[in-house]
Formats: sequence, C-alpha cells, structure tokens
Amino acid sequence: MYHFEWNTAQLRRKHEPGSAFDKIQQKMAHEEQESLLEDDVKDTEVWESRSSHVHDNHAVYAFNHDYIDVCTNSDSRRGLMTMAAIFFCYIIFFWLSIITPDIYALLTQGIKSNNGALYIKFFILLPIGIATTITITYLFFRYVIKTWRLEAWTMRRLVVRFHHKSKTVIFLRPAHLGGTVSYRWEDMNATLPKDVQQESGLGGVLMLAVLTTTENPHSRVGLDCAFIGTTCNDYPQLLAFWEYLRRFMQGGPNAVPPPRRLRSKWPSPLGSIYTVSKLGLPSSGYLSPGFIVLRLLMLPAFVIWGAMHYLSLLLCYEPRFPKAIRRACGESELRSLLAMIAYNLLPLLYSAAALWLLYVWRYGDVRWPEWW
Repeated sequence: MYHFEWNTAQLRRKHEPGSAFDKIQQKMAHEEQESLLEDDVKDTEVWESRSSHVHDNHAVYAFNHDYIDVCTNSDSRRGLMTMAAIFFCYIIFFWLSIITPDIYALLTQGIKSNNGALYIKFFILLPIGIATTITITYLFFRYVIKTWRLEAWTMRRLVVRFHHKSKTVIFLRPAHLGGTVSYRWEDMNATLPKDVQQESGLGGVLMLAVLTTTENPHSRVGLDCAFIGTTCNDYPQLLAFWEYLRRFMQGGPNAVPPPRRLRSKWPSPLGSIYTVSKLGLPSSGYLSPGFIVLRLLMLPAFVIWGAMHYLSLLLCYEPRFPKAIRRACGESELRSLLAMIAYNLLPLLYSAAALWLLYVWRYGDVRWPEWW
C-alpha cells in the first residue's frame, strides 16, 4: 500500500485553509521542517563511502551498462485494503439483492392488497433498505475507493531508476503519488546517520531524500523521498546496499558485481502468500525458528491475505517509464512495449486458466462455466 508516498505527496501540495493537511503543514513548518531545511545537513553525501562491502539486497529489477532499476519497500505492503473494499462491495450487492425484487414488484404490480404486513414491507422496510444501500454506496465512493487506489487501480509497482551516464535518479510513480520525476544524483541524501554504531544490529530500509519545490504555502521547499529495497537485517547490510548504489552511480556497472538474482515482476499466488507472511521483516526475523512456527500457525490468515495481495496486483497495471526517459536511458522501444504487454496480459490469462482448472477439478466439467 503506497500510503507513505501518498502522504509525502500531500504534504507538498496546497490544501484548503483549515483542512487537516493544511494544519499538519503549518505544524511541521513551525516545528521540525523549518529547522531541518534551514540547516540542510546531509546524513551522507553521494561521494562518501560508508562501507567496504556491497550488497544488492535482492532489490534490482534490471541491471545493464546504462542504469539499474530498484524496487521500493511499499510494493509488498498490500492486500488488506483490497479485502476491506471487497467487503464493502459485498455489502452493497447484498442490500441490492434484497431491495431490487421489491422495487421491481412495486413498479410492475403495485400493491393490490390491503394486507398490513405488505404495507409495512413497502413503506417502512423498503425505504430503510434503499437509504442503507445509498449510504453504504456513498461511503464506498467517497472514502473507500480513494484509499483503495493506494494499492489497486494504479501502478503495480513503484520503481527508482539510477542512470549513471546522466547522473540522475528517476522516481516512477502515478500522478496522485507525486508523478514521475527526475533528480540530480548529487542532490540526493541517503538517510544513514553517522552516530549509529554499526554493531548495534539496527537494520531497516534505505531512504533517499531530496529537497524540491513545493506548492505548500507554509514552507519554501518540500521533501521528496523514497524507501527503496527490502528490509535489511542490520546496519552494515544497509550501508552495503547504499554502497552498491553509490559505486554504480560513481563508477558505472564495472564498479559493482551484477546482482545475484534479478527481482521478478511476475505476479503469482504463492509469491503473494510468501510476501505477506514475511510481514515486512528482514530475513533474520521471518526465517527465525520461532517465527517460522508462528507463520505455520497463521497460514490460513496468510492464505486469505495473500489472495487479496494477488488480486490487488491483477487490478493494477505494469508501468513503464515515459518515452523521453526510455530514449535517454537507451531502452529498446520494441522490447519495452512487448514487456509491458506481457506483464499486463499474461497474468490475467494464466490466472483465468488456473481458475478454470480449479473448476474442472471441483466439478468435473471441462466446459467454461456459464456465469463466466
């Protein structure tokens, strides 16, 4: 769920005076943000090496002589909002299935009886059902659908591209999360505090931040940032991941080894179940003996959550960078187009085929179900 990206994008925009985000912007301007922006102190400069080791963190989608594409940490945090949205849809259709026959009967036949129970049904219960359905539908389209867009009906993944030839870092995002933007490499700030002991065992996620223009009327500049890569086990691994990106941007592809394994973009049900069962923890956490037992005990919940995770992926589209960026990065237009078509079309086809095979196994009927 892209809640963090949406939140930071909202903080850079102008809002109606007195609204919730406007008050948050004022509070941040008067407290932390103004002092941070005035000092403009970077935790780590891009030319500064913080580790003698490199680690790709299993976060690389593409690696070549021109650029590397890296995942963001929010890509795996999805599914729960899809579950809530489907529950809302079920409630709406449930009420529609109750009131629709009564409305049809009232319009076509009218009330031909003086039965008191019939009058109660049509003039008391039916209006209550209509009002309930309208209220739930309004809440769905007013609030739920907007939140649902943070993990469905949007880009399937957010990508950060490091282009070493032009020394730029490009954030690939939908418009409501800040859009696709390009920043100079030397303007980047890696949030790796130097007062943290490397032996402390503190891991986490690498955050790249940059000061940028903003529509926020309460601050001169805004902060754009991205959490990239998977969760690291400890602070040395976090520094090694930064060193991998830094050496590539400073010295090119020959300065770092190729990734041990590229990250897959193909959605799969088993992959979704495995992803949600990790709960965003580093490998030292979700592979520990105690947590493996807990994951096995919670397997039914993870299966349901994983199904919603997989469904949210199918409800999204696989993005690609704008044409100007693709040309600047030396991408093949034909290969990029074919990859986009394959990533968007094939998951729908093999998901439909899997459902058909499940139907055949369950009912022993090789024909397509009539309701399909």
